[in-house]
Amino acid sequence: MAKILSAGIQSLVEDLNGRAGYMDIGIAHSGFMDHYTGRLVNKVVGNELNEAGLEIAGGNFAIEFEEDSIIAYGGATIEGTLNDTPVEPYMAIAVHPGDVFALGRIAPTTKGFRQYLAIAGGMEAEEYLGSKATATYGNFGGYQGRSLKKDDVLCLGTITEKNKAHIGKKVKQEYIPEFSDTWVMRAIPGPDAAPDFITEEGMEEIFSTEYKAQMFCDRSGLRLKGPKPIWNPERANAGGHPSNITDHGYPGPGGVNISGDTLILFPAECPTSGGLICALSVIYVDQWMMGQIFPGRDKIKFSYCTQREAIALRKEQMAIFEGETCLE
Repeated sequence: MAKILSAGIQSLVEDLNGRAGYMDIGIAHSGFMDHYTGRLVNKVVGNELNEAGLEIAGGNFAIEFEEDSIIAYGGATIEGTLNDTPVEPYMAIAVHPGDVFALGRIAPTTKGFRQYLAIAGGMEAEEYLGSKATATYGNFGGYQGRSLKKDDVLCLGTITEKNKAHIGKKVKQEYIPEFSDTWVMRAIPGPDAAPDFITEEGMEEIFSTEYKAQMFCDRSGLRLKGPKPIWNPERANAGGHPSNITDHGYPGPGGVNISGDTLILFPAECPTSGGLICALSVIYVDQWMMGQIFPGRDKIKFSYCTQREAIALRKEQMAIFEGETCLE
């Protein structure tokens, strides 16, 4: 078992795959906001990639272990300590009864926003529709369907010989993601793009604009500040706001929704449907960045990508996690 001493802004039990396949009945995907880091820390402790781990927003987190285990953390540039001694991220570390792992607080110099903590063998959690991921807007899955809080006790999974063999292993530097305060995300136009909804000029503007993340950012959406979209004149003159269309399913995670004149990135727990257009779809390979956008500070740019390129890039990223080539 392990006891939560401090849960910070929001700490959740999440997994990689979430609940894919249920958006048609109104259930969001959920899962790791940063699917890349979540996989890396699971990999380094010898877990399956979909094993449940902890997603910690903004640091200020502490957990005390009541049994032997193996952990690894990674993500935002927030220092992790074991019994007040700094420990290296993306490395499998043995912990023992009474040990306390902690994350510091975010600061103006922090890059990224979320940290991920993998524990060997994972943890027991409420499984719902095939996933242990916490659905914060549905209050199911994870730990009692909610964010963790002080004095919560986690029941840890069983450590295997494979987990033990990973102690001291770490992720090769070339596979550790570089964090920034400007995130460039590759995206495919559509499904509601030019020329029917936004002009060709308007789409070019979206792909050339540097947007700023607003403070209104969470697991359901990240609002961006930027210029007003250049709408198709027929839609703009038809009455009502041109962003409004008949209700349809949203392409999420990854969709770039436009509500009024505001672009909204759709991350892991985005709405499943609605009556507003989605002008772009961020490709899977870059969706992890949404979990690391610092609200109210970071900038976002979109880079044009084709479907063919997106498929090739996803295969390339998946290959990183085959075998143990990403570890040393």
